[in-house]
Amino acid sequence: MKKFILGLIVVILLIAGLKLFVFEHRNNCRKEGGLWYENMCLNSETPEDDLKKFGLIREENTDKTDIKVTYPYNVLEYNTIYQFLQTKVKSIKKDNGFEDEDIELGMSGHPWSLSIDMNNFAEGGNLASILGYVFSFTGGAHPNHSFFSTNFDTESQDLIKFSDLFENDKIALDAISKYSVSNIIEQKSERLNEKITEDEWLIEGAGPDLKNYSIFVFVPAEDKKIDGIKFVFPPYQVGPYAEGTYEVIVSSELFYDFLDGKYKNSFVVHKTK
Repeated sequence: MKKFILGLIVVILLIAGLKLFVFEHRNNCRKEGGLWYENMCLNSETPEDDLKKFGLIREENTDKTDIKVTYPYNVLEYNTIYQFLQTKVKSIKKDNGFEDEDIELGMSGHPWSLSIDMNNFAEGGNLASILGYVFSFTGGAHPNHSFFSTNFDTESQDLIKFSDLFENDKIALDAISKYSVSNIIEQKSERLNEKITEDEWLIEGAGPDLKNYSIFVFVPAEDKKIDGIKFVFPPYQVGPYAEGTYEVIVSSELFYDFLDGKYKNSFVVHKTK
């Protein structure tokens, strides 16, 4: 009887020790920005083979196409968003012709290439965002580059558009557009090494139109809130393809007063002057 009790105590201690071990590793994983998933810490250092096991990296290779899709490990916490992104990937494949049965390779005979990289994940307050980068080559003069963003409430997993963030999106859009145009002019002048003024590209691509500000992600602050919003302007939106992509980070100080009340707690507080 004593041996049985002693054995039982040993088993209980082993189980307790194992639980403590797992608890400590899980906490350390979270503190370092990782995700504890199925008794494993997923982070930026996780090997690709492990990410493939969880479906975070998916590859499809045939004699005509090479496709690679990368999801952020954080999305495993948000099943609704994960499913939404998978649907988005299918749409991108279709839009770029990768689901056509009669793909014709060019003179070079190289397979078509499609890369969808969604590793840019940001979170602050009750909001999170994912920036997707799409690289597509289908035998044309040059590859195509495009972006998309997915912004959502981490509690409800509801998707969030630009207009959802503000009580009056027109006032916010006017202020953000004015700042963005000025900032892009500065970037263009430096990038092209010549003084640039506002032109049709900027008026059309960065003017106060919601479609111009549909690609954005949150910029987290050190206090786990959001310090601003980064807007992405892909090639051809505010300049020719050769100029590449422009990004503008707008501090929440510019638009804090225009935010919808339910989102203000997620942003760095800026008092009205």
